[in-house]
Amino acid sequence: MDHDLLVEAVLASGVVLPAPGPGFLKLQTAASDDDAGPRELAQAVSQDPAITGALLRVANSPVFRPRSAPRSALEAITMLGRTRTLATAASVALKNQCDGIDAAALEAIWSASAQAAEQSYRAARATRFKALADSAYLAALMQDAGIAVALRRAPEHSSVLRMAGASLEACTRALDALTGTDHAAAGYLVARNWKLPLEVCEAIRAHHDPRIARRLADDGRRIALLLAVGRRLRDGTTPDWVDWEEPVETELGLTAADLDELAADAD
Repeated sequence: MDHDLLVEAVLASGVVLPAPGPGFLKLQTAASDDDAGPRELAQAVSQDPAITGALLRVANSPVFRPRSAPRSALEAITMLGRTRTLATAASVALKNQCDGIDAAALEAIWSASAQAAEQSYRAARATRFKALADSAYLAALMQDAGIAVALRRAPEHSSVLRMAGASLEACTRALDALTGTDHAAAGYLVARNWKLPLEVCEAIRAHHDPRIARRLADDGRRIALLLAVGRRLRDGTTPDWVDWEEPVETELGLTAADLDELAADAD
């Protein structure tokens, strides 16, 4: 992966990678301590209202079905766990690096990523790879981080992304063509720069290319497949899905009927 030609091309193009904010860095430092629990993680974000607010919104999401509504960062983190807490904080940190970029375009991306994360998490829980659910959530939430890189470089193309649903994937490809940036490769670089788990970084790199996904180690490959399932559940059957359908059924055991049932349950 380190020698991927598109990754090298993105680096050579002179793009500026967004830096994680102080709130995310504090949380990441706390999370790197295996002895740290929810209380230490909550303390790390106690001075960041944006991250705290996002944690509460996510923890109260119907996908996690909380028995009682979390009312503090500590309660939210206790429910979400370490990886989903990091995922939420990373998303907030990335949003905070996007000043000056078209707000409507960004909202379309963030909303779509949040939906994909919820669906990828649900899909993982429906397979024998339940242990990958949190990592799939993190990867799905960050899979389009490279779009922020592209728009920081070429904000004049923001209007391309003012779409939702199945058309969004076509819009991201159009943005790549207009800016000369591969957003999957750029997203991989953001994820590596932010020290996200390697299997998550590699799944982000492969999230539009099953050929790259096939070359990954087991966890990275399965997370990439779960990202494809998340987009399928979010958008329905799209041209992007065709190349993923067979490996998803073969490796994850999710048939078209299974996916239709998952989609119906989400409505």
